[in-house]
Amino acid sequence: MYKSSILILAVLSLAILISGCDAGLSGTASENQPPSTNLTVERINRGDDFRLSSQINISWWGNDPDGYVVGYEYAINDTSEGAWTFTERSDSTFILPITEGQSVDDVLFKVRAVDNEGAKDPVGARLVYPIVNSNPTVAFSETETPPDTLFSISSFGWRFNDPDGLLNIRSTEIAINDTINGWTEIPVSPDNEGRIFISLEVDNSTEGAKTADVFLGRSYSRAVDESGDPIQITGVEVGSNNTAYVRSIDAAGAVSELDSVSWYVKPQRSKVLFLNDIGSGDYLEKQAEHLSYLNSFGIDPDQWLINTGTPSLGTIELSEQFPTVVDPTLRKTLAKWDHIYWVSNDIDRNIVHALEITTEFFEQGGNMFVTIPMKEIGQDDDVFNFIPVDSIGDYSSASSRSTNFIINNNTEVPSLTGGPSLLTERTQTSIFPLKPIPGATLLYQTDFQTTTLTGRIEDYTEFEGVGIENPEGNVIYFGMDLTLLNGNNNLADFIEYICIQRLGFSN
Repeated sequence: MYKSSILILAVLSLAILISGCDAGLSGTASENQPPSTNLTVERINRGDDFRLSSQINISWWGNDPDGYVVGYEYAINDTSEGAWTFTERSDSTFILPITEGQSVDDVLFKVRAVDNEGAKDPVGARLVYPIVNSNPTVAFSETETPPDTLFSISSFGWRFNDPDGLLNIRSTEIAINDTINGWTEIPVSPDNEGRIFISLEVDNSTEGAKTADVFLGRSYSRAVDESGDPIQITGVEVGSNNTAYVRSIDAAGAVSELDSVSWYVKPQRSKVLFLNDIGSGDYLEKQAEHLSYLNSFGIDPDQWLINTGTPSLGTIELSEQFPTVVDPTLRKTLAKWDHIYWVSNDIDRNIVHALEITTEFFEQGGNMFVTIPMKEIGQDDDVFNFIPVDSIGDYSSASSRSTNFIINNNTEVPSLTGGPSLLTERTQTSIFPLKPIPGATLLYQTDFQTTTLTGRIEDYTEFEGVGIENPEGNVIYFGMDLTLLNGNNNLADFIEYICIQRLGFSN
């Protein structure tokens, strides 16, 4: 009986409690209250001489009396309903727009908070920013401009900037020789990071005004406009000096000062390129002799003088007469020829860069004759990655007192493969014998001797090569000065044998 009374009392108490709760929930629910918004800066008092840059960091915050703020909407100048942009951020950097053609402007910025039920601050926060536009800048990159003379491909790199921020740059343009009607826009994007690199390629088989195709970046990809059409530049003069101009234009239409660079575009008239890398004062006389032999067989090669600089600490830097940009400019330029005749007086000059700069030339089936006297160099020298030489002679192996190699006057330089035999015209020293790499063909050798401290002459018999063809048959290297080997008056026959018969040179 006692337990039953307790149970009845508990049930009655629960019923009273539930009844009391229902009474407390009666009434009308409150409507959602919209949030409010504030800008960190409420007022700007600046005269015309102290206006702000158009690139400005703006921050704000919001409060909601009965919920929480989920984000904000902002508008610049135009506050109509379709002009607002939503963001969850409470600050950002803006490039405030200046009316095109004006240097100063007053720009309205407005922001409003949005709460968790989608309600928006009906008033929002607003501020007018007095801003001034700064002119953009542009400048060619010294390491990405043409040398004095180039052939069909010319490359240009330039930097552009704007004190109001890179996003304020609307366009960057280049013109060749004509700054009135010759401007061509080059596509820019944030990925450019204020840098542009382009290449212009023209048909330089004849002289006169040509239209250049434009290629972008080191990838040498074809430049196209917004419609997908190839971008071209008119007015490049083949056989004349040219001047390239660049400029940048910002969103307000302000134009940078111009920068310019000039260069000569040389026509290409032959399938053969003659590279003159003779660093001595008689480089023109030596060139004339080599060319006379080629001319006698109807070959009139294009000529490129690359003999600037002096070897220092073993190796010369790539000639400044070459484009400074190896890939793609120099590689693609050299690939325009089928054959290269490369002559120098020092194995430490530009030939050490040959493997790097002739990649596309050989990929497209080119071949090359190289004639440079071989001197004493280390076995790890970069040139051995290109010429078909395994090693050079060591005079100390002949005698502990030997100090140099010597090739006497009137010494025969016979061919081992049916070519004409040459004859030295004077005694030559410090010319080192060559050992071919495996698979290479030894074309020429001669009688090397060594000299001792006491002046005694000893015969050297280890290996005595001076002319070698690589296993692929597309490079022939001759390790002596050819202009000193015409004792039999048949150097022209040698050129005909090496260049025409073996390498297939033609004009």
